[in-house]
Amino acid sequence: MRKSYLLISVAFFFACGGAPPNGVYDIGGTDTLRPPDSLLAPMSGEVDWTGYYDGSFSLGRGRDMAVQLWVRTDSVFIIRKHVAADDSVADGAIGNWRVVRVMGGPPEGLLQMQYGGDPPDHYQHTAEGLVFVDVINGVDLEGTWALEKLADELQDQVPRMRVQGIFTYYADAQSFQPCGATYAWPCVGGMDLGEEEGEPLVPFNNVDLQRAYAAAVAPGTPWVVEAICTLGMGPAMEGDGADEYLFIEQAPHTLKACP
Repeated sequence: MRKSYLLISVAFFFACGGAPPNGVYDIGGTDTLRPPDSLLAPMSGEVDWTGYYDGSFSLGRGRDMAVQLWVRTDSVFIIRKHVAADDSVADGAIGNWRVVRVMGGPPEGLLQMQYGGDPPDHYQHTAEGLVFVDVINGVDLEGTWALEKLADELQDQVPRMRVQGIFTYYADAQSFQPCGATYAWPCVGGMDLGEEEGEPLVPFNNVDLQRAYAAAVAPGTPWVVEAICTLGMGPAMEGDGADEYLFIEQAPHTLKACP
């Protein structure tokens, strides 16, 4: 089965069930075109894109890249990519996903994920999970870049990864907005939320994070960084319950800007 498509134009559909915007957008520009009514019709079939996916992508010359992908019901995706020979910490990204229709592509559309400054990734749904599709260059991957769907539910915690984003500390409130994401997460230095028996899980703590911030930028200024972090649950910022936190494990590296 061939995995390359001619991406002439694409109709965007919000992944959380929202109505599609009017118009078909040229992949190479920003002009809005008037499509035939058929292109704005609902996509056929019911595909459950959400879940946890895992697989390995061949990079050639005996090198593989382990890939973990969380596709969430809140339109957020989290992806970890790790080449074991290169580094002990996986590269990660957090952003928003949606389903797009590609002319000549499958009727159920493709899963699109945009992060950083790179072109968006596209995946086709299969009975086993997802297959990466290069719609820009027309590369036929013959199903070798495949991710198996392992679970409908997400794991409680996303393992450590290197993520680029914007840290802000203002009026005792801390947040981290990953590059490519539309909203920010509450965050804290170290893993000192939920410590057991008072023992920190990493030597870096929230005081260290605030000191690094103060040394890098003026108070209240967004700080663009690359941080080694995890995602997990912590006490709610307001009231009872719990919120999802981004835990930064060591002093972030300053960047000029998000890619």
